[in-house]
Amino acid sequence: MTTANIKIDNLFFLNKNLIAKRDSTCILCDPSIETFEKFFVSQNIFEFQAVIITQLSKNNLHLLYSASPKIVFYMSQELFLLLQKMQRFNLIPAILNMGKIIPYGFPQKIGSFKVTAYKNDDSLYGSLALIISDIQTKTTVGYANIFALYGGHKKRAKQWLKKMAASNMKAFITSKAMFNNKPAQLPTSENGIQKNFCKQLQNKQSAKPFSVFLSPWNPERLHRFYETCTALDKKLVLPAAMAELLHFFFPEDTVYYYATAEVTQKLSPQSGFCGINKQQLTEHPNDFVLQDSFEPCFIDPSIQSDHGFQNHSWLDESNFRHAVEQLDEKMLADLKSRSNTANILQC
Repeated sequence: MTTANIKIDNLFFLNKNLIAKRDSTCILCDPSIETFEKFFVSQNIFEFQAVIITQLSKNNLHLLYSASPKIVFYMSQELFLLLQKMQRFNLIPAILNMGKIIPYGFPQKIGSFKVTAYKNDDSLYGSLALIISDIQTKTTVGYANIFALYGGHKKRAKQWLKKMAASNMKAFITSKAMFNNKPAQLPTSENGIQKNFCKQLQNKQSAKPFSVFLSPWNPERLHRFYETCTALDKKLVLPAAMAELLHFFFPEDTVYYYATAEVTQKLSPQSGFCGINKQQLTEHPNDFVLQDSFEPCFIDPSIQSDHGFQNHSWLDESNFRHAVEQLDEKMLADLKSRSNTANILQC
């Protein structure tokens, strides 16, 4: 295993990020602000400039909001749709340069390179794994920034590892965060997260509804919280905007929202929504689980904040903590075997 600051055939460069560069083409994968400014602002010598966003992060969102329109952004269909709906329901401000969707499983010509994207599981939503090849020399690398090797979507990892193994790639590149070797403070699987949530719900009886602070950035996990509440005969009550987001991704469910006069006019029971008012919450507190930013009993593991959640912004860096198992020696050996390369690089 090798650390950063290396070159692969003078086509792929690793520093803090993965950079693919040939002639007038430069592709940055999940670049830091520093890397982005170095290649696309200070130098500005490339005719074709592209950024591939493979994961949710404050840094990647900042680039979407601030970059020049001439920079082409690529992202997964899942992430593109999520960003659209986060804007539609006023959870984040409008993004003017939304970029393009890179399709799953079909090679795309991006300047001097061919890029094939695959669905990945990094515990957030809409992440990608990439196979990138130089069209002229066929030099190929694989890239997955953060990934769950045996997670709830392990078939995704199985697919992209199989494709990488057959690609004759020179290296597999991932984030140094996969090797921190710090003991996990929280569950590192979706099943573990729900088991922990369920345990806390079952042990809590109070004169107030059980309060939570959940993230809209992963609709699949949000829906699992909904299902866990339902299994315990409780109703998860969300702010109207988050309720609308959840209902868009899971339209068969009846979604509960905190009812005010203004919101009730907008969301009708016929459209799959059910309003819960203050009186209901007061009279039957143990029937409900309430999204509440004031001293929540349970916090979505993707959210990490030391300053509370009042006036919380969904663009804040505290929203994007990954819950994946880091690579130990056994997992690293499995990764090398399944990807057909011993050259595992960090960036």
